Amino acid sequence: MKKMIYIGSIVLIAILVFSLLLFRFSVKEEFSIITAESINKDVLNNTKAIIYFSTTADQDYDNKGVSYAVFVQKNHMLKVFPMNGLELGSIAIGNDQLLLEDKNSFHLVDDEMKQFHLEEAQYTGERTGYLPKQDIFFSIYNTGFNSGGYQSDVRYGTSDGIKTGSIPHYIVASGVNADRVNILTQDFEKNIYTLQEVFIEEDIEVKEISVLQNASPENMQALAPILADKNFYYLILSTIESETNESVGIYRINKITRKQDYFEFIKYENTDLTATIPYNYKNSATIYEEKLYYINGLGEVYSFDLQTNDIIREFEIDHASKSKVRNNEETYFYENQLYVLRYQQNTRSDYSLETYSLQQGKRTDVFDILALDKVLQFKNNKRVYSYDLKVLH
Repeated sequence: MKKMIYIGSIVLIAILVFSLLLFRFSVKEEFSIITAESINKDVLNNTKAIIYFSTTADQDYDNKGVSYAVFVQKNHMLKVFPMNGLELGSIAIGNDQLLLEDKNSFHLVDDEMKQFHLEEAQYTGERTGYLPKQDIFFSIYNTGFNSGGYQSDVRYGTSDGIKTGSIPHYIVASGVNADRVNILTQDFEKNIYTLQEVFIEEDIEVKEISVLQNASPENMQALAPILADKNFYYLILSTIESETNESVGIYRINKITRKQDYFEFIKYENTDLTATIPYNYKNSATIYEEKLYYINGLGEVYSFDLQTNDIIREFEIDHASKSKVRNNEETYFYENQLYVLRYQQNTRSDYSLETYSLQQGKRTDVFDILALDKVLQFKNNKRVYSYDLKVLH
């Protein structure tokens, strides 16, 4: 009997080793390069998630920067659409439509892809999104100084055409609130932060909401998108107190009275503060069922109860790294789910998409992503980094 168990164990080990080798050798064929002509609704229907990668702006000095929209298929394989580079570029999902962007172009996917070339190149993105009331896609860029001061350019439109405009401010943080975009701007001369709203329709209109009180831009940074419910705006800002100490707070602004409240949210002491920075500050927080959720770079998920103001450390993503070293990991909130693009070397596929339930506070699914490490290999001495993750539903 023992001999039979021993033989069975050897057979099982042999099968496992063979399966692992077969997987490793087959990974080479698990992604394909696609063209604009081949991207349509069929591709989207078979896509679980899309990841945006790009070179940094300083790698585009020779006009050879590159970005990739990686379509993660439901069969775990990848379809890769190459574009020009755009540091901090993003993806936007609309009404059965998709926006991809690079420094020169808008790529709108519906039944087919429509491409719009823009003469003036952009090199650093700020916020890309979709406004359902206007049925408009938009993208805001961190453009830079000109003769009139700081300028953040805007591209917006539909499959019928794209317009351009500008916002005369440096943008610290941004977020989409129903039919408008909220921005937190910094005035370098007055040394103040101002919460404003941007209306994008035929033209672009910017209206001031409130100057942020008791906020000193010299030692502060934004850690999350600007969020809002029917009564308040919420901003998550941190104050650096020393090289290892930091206080993260929530600024709440009443939409009607403009009254401001401050809540201490997270306190870091004797900590490597670089490691606490979110994987992606544009996708690090959400509001779901009267709670504001926030995930930091340590993989810790905190909540702020919008009714009681209670603060809870809800849960932590499994085996979260405490290192400041990042390997293209991303986060994305959707309704009651938190999705995390994870990198774990020497595992079955290196990269995976994990799903966490905000209500249960635990991981509910792991989806292997094949061959992503092969896509991200050096090419022409260029290195790409992840800047966005969207999960399709």
